[in-house]
Amino acid sequence: MKKVFAICLALMMVLSLSVNVMAAPNFVESPTGNRAPIIVDCENEDEDCTASIVVTPFGDRDTLSDEHKQELQDAYDQIVNSDKLTDMFSGIEDLLLPGMLETDLSISDLFHIYYDNCENHPTHGKFDITLSTDTLQGFVGLIQFVDGEWQIVTDAKVEGNHLSFTSDKLSAYAIVVDRTKAESTSPVTGAPTASYLTAAVVFAGLGLAVVAVVTAKKKA
Repeated sequence: MKKVFAICLALMMVLSLSVNVMAAPNFVESPTGNRAPIIVDCENEDEDCTASIVVTPFGDRDTLSDEHKQELQDAYDQIVNSDKLTDMFSGIEDLLLPGMLETDLSISDLFHIYYDNCENHPTHGKFDITLSTDTLQGFVGLIQFVDGEWQIVTDAKVEGNHLSFTSDKLSAYAIVVDRTKAESTSPVTGAPTASYLTAAVVFAGLGLAVVAVVTAKKKA
């Protein structure tokens, strides 16, 4: 009997790992596995500004301050709780390319940007930022979470694996892609059907094994 329970425990651990890597709704893949975009260049329009920026991926959100961590979590929650991405912001005509459907839109990356080393930065204007990331395949646009709402970063552009844009208020950002052209073809519905079926089959088999063991002992 102890062996049966040990097998059950091991299989439960394996299944929990498979559930963790399933894509959350509206994401190509779980953002917890993405590395932070690399800062290629960052300049402020005020030459006297001493600020530097820090980019934090969703998977490292626990390293952020409570305020920034909550902001990133709220951004994530809005994404996964939306029936479709087009419900989160206006200006969808700026994102949809000819022949693209609303259901083709998905999020390939979610990260937070903040600045430090500048006490008087609010008067220093915009940052010109260039990031390098491997989550730009099928790029459609960049959206930013500002005061609890998503908005399109209208000047965002991609060249190769470089993403460039300007911002005067740093916060959480998400990269919108055409999931049919993205490198990953992971489901974006968030419904881990395969995991549920696998779990059902496994536990049904384990149940039969337990019954067999008990029956054998009774006969003995």
